[in-house]
Amino acid sequence: VACIVYVPVDVIKERLQVQHATDELAYKGSWDAIKTIGRTEGIPALYKGYGATLLSFGSYSGLFFLLYEQMVAGVRYQLNKGDVSPSREVPFYWTLICSCSAGALASWITSPLDMAKLRLQVQRGQRASSQVSSTEPVLYDTVWDCLVDSYRRNGMKGLFRGAGARVLHFAPATTVTITSYEVCRSFFAKSLASHV
Repeated sequence: VACIVYVPVDVIKERLQVQHATDELAYKGSWDAIKTIGRTEGIPALYKGYGATLLSFGSYSGLFFLLYEQMVAGVRYQLNKGDVSPSREVPFYWTLICSCSAGALASWITSPLDMAKLRLQVQRGQRASSQVSSTEPVLYDTVWDCLVDSYRRNGMKGLFRGAGARVLHFAPATTVTITSYEVCRSFFAKSLASHV
């Protein structure tokens, strides 16, 4: 549901970020981008990459939580001599390590999906065509088109282009988010237990 708002904002942000001031069709700002895209490409263009966004962030989130929970369970097992019950607290520094590691790994693994999402979102209203010349940008219809073309052109390196930057964005973000959540959860659990 959040993607209904997020995707158009993301499309506008990414198109503004990749345009050059000398572009013939350069947007003057966010509002101009909304109006121009709506007028020249139609409102559905604001949702370009909607499925790719769901695929990218859905798989990232699922993979992150799978990895994080498995890492935390492993830490509990090692620290508590086999007791993996959730009531056993994990030290703060282990929460940091597990959340950062899970965020880094999940963002790196799902990087090809994010690259495809970005490429779908920044292309302007044209359709993919086999007649595209080598000087024109390649355009894609689907995530699969983008992934296959990226692999054909640059191999695995092409699929993971930008993966390092994605890891540098997501690892700290998930570390702060999950560590804050765990600290607050622990604090409130102890507070409520002391009042019972």
